[in-house]
Amino acid sequence: MRDLFRQQWRKFKVFIHSKDALVYLLFVLLATLIWLANALSTRRTITLTIPVTYTHIPEDCIFTTAPSDHVHVTLEDEGVDLFRNRSRKYELSFDLSEYFEGEEGSFIIPMDELRQAIAQQLAGDATLAAFAPELLSGSYSRQHEKTVPIVYTGQIKPASQHQLCGEVTLSPRYAKIYGTEQVLSGINHVETSLTDYEGVQDTFATRLALIAPQGVRVKPDSIELQAVAELFTEKAIQLTINTPDLTDKGQTLHLFPSHVTVTFRVGATWFNRVGEGDIEASVDMPQPDIDHLPVHIASHNPHITHIRIKPEEVEYLIENYETHSDGGPAATVSED
Repeated sequence: MRDLFRQQWRKFKVFIHSKDALVYLLFVLLATLIWLANALSTRRTITLTIPVTYTHIPEDCIFTTAPSDHVHVTLEDEGVDLFRNRSRKYELSFDLSEYFEGEEGSFIIPMDELRQAIAQQLAGDATLAAFAPELLSGSYSRQHEKTVPIVYTGQIKPASQHQLCGEVTLSPRYAKIYGTEQVLSGINHVETSLTDYEGVQDTFATRLALIAPQGVRVKPDSIELQAVAELFTEKAIQLTINTPDLTDKGQTLHLFPSHVTVTFRVGATWFNRVGEGDIEASVDMPQPDIDHLPVHIASHNPHITHIRIKPEEVEYLIENYETHSDGGPAATVSED
């Protein structure tokens, strides 16, 4: 078996180096060229799927019967041109602005207009053999409109030793929704997709999709979210505790102590920009049988977080006073 293989291999090598091999290869090449020329000159058909888009649709209109978003086109042409048509990128676009006149209605793009739109995009002498559907049609109705706020439903967690600077911003902050009056009456806001982000330590921006409630169209369909995080530090300030005004009762409320120390976190860039005007300390009107008053803290600056106070409660003394007929103070009596 091995000897037979060697014998055949030697014959093959002799043939490859002979003139007969060259003649054979030339005839093979010539036959291939003749076949290729014949194939390229023969008229053939292909079927393409062309996407369809529609423009100038009013915001408050929706399709009750949607028109087709594609057309199947059969072309006939010679091989080379057919290949050129196959490799081209097609797209049909139709302006519907003239159709939306009433509260509801329908439209038709007839066969002749559709045929002309397809023919304008063909290359060479391609023949449009057929297309389906042969016309484009749809119906619409106008919807009620309502503007509602956008709500971010996720969470943004800053990196270690960082905190968010202010509130998360959404752009835009409001969206327009379209639907029936009955459906819109029960919608007060539009939510973003539920997405959480962790480890934010600088300016962070991303785009989020808006979730359209059932039976409602939302415009825009996405918004930009932005958050800023920076390193934080702690700051402590002394605040005078605000007390209720008891003048109309002929009383004065005294606190012991009358000041509290407030410690809070603040971003490094805001350390020197926050102070006593950004935080208030106060107590409520004393109630019977209570000898200590809790101190309440209110911050007016979103850059201030994690507030702690010391002391958290203070003692108090109510001073009653009488007045002379000329309006000046007289003898006083104190109670706690």
